[in-house]
Amino acid sequence: MPVELIALDLDDTLLRTDLTVSEANRAALAEARAAGIRVVLASGRNIHSMRHYARLLELEGPEDYLICSNGAEIIESATGRILDERRLAPELCAEAARAIEERGFPWQIYEEGLIHVNRPNPWALEDSKLTGQPAILLEDEEALFARGLIKFVVPGEPERIEGLRRELSALFAGRAAVLTSKPYFLEVLALGVDKGEALGRLSASLGIPMERVMAVGDAMNDLGMVRAAGHGSAPANAIPAVKAAARHVASRTNDEDAVAELVRGVALAGRRG
Repeated sequence: MPVELIALDLDDTLLRTDLTVSEANRAALAEARAAGIRVVLASGRNIHSMRHYARLLELEGPEDYLICSNGAEIIESATGRILDERRLAPELCAEAARAIEERGFPWQIYEEGLIHVNRPNPWALEDSKLTGQPAILLEDEEALFARGLIKFVVPGEPERIEGLRRELSALFAGRAAVLTSKPYFLEVLALGVDKGEALGRLSASLGIPMERVMAVGDAMNDLGMVRAAGHGSAPANAIPAVKAAARHVASRTNDEDAVAELVRGVALAGRRG
């Protein structure tokens, strides 16, 4: 079935290692849009660190949407209006914070363009560079927890993060979603939050069946949308589980214009029949 919507992960998929979008990828996406295919950015990032890329790709029209925070938010790109939001309950926020601290990890949360950290750590500074959001020391935990949170991010060495993922997955089974967005970032989100689930809701609201959706991603947090889309796709640098789930795997990496290869080889090829 022809592709009507392309959902794209940002880091290590559309973006090169230097966090830029190549001219080849930009041109391929412009061709797709000219052919009538919708393009949606779907990232673990929040809107504050996605806006630059939406603007760069000219995805700020009245019918453009962003899937943010690993599917916890669906946002109207032009206005920033939140169409759908899933937050951790306040009581669960407090429990998660204590569980993370008891295991010797720092944590950070994202609100209003700021990264609030519970204690200074080099990972927060790296995340600030990655997202362009200032990192500040948390001053009033109770006030931020009161309305619930979009997510916790827990930074650490990959081998320690994997152990923590297993522990927190067991602790919060049936109550919260626990996943990794990068090998050194673990996230705790509201139960059911997933890029694939959010993409399904958005595509249904647009009247586009998932069989006509192409989703491109590389990491564990992309697995849901790659599995759910009729044309699940992955760059050559994707983790093995994502490649195994993908219907299409590029011969190129994110640094070699994998998105351009997939858009032209799958989405536009399908349009040409």
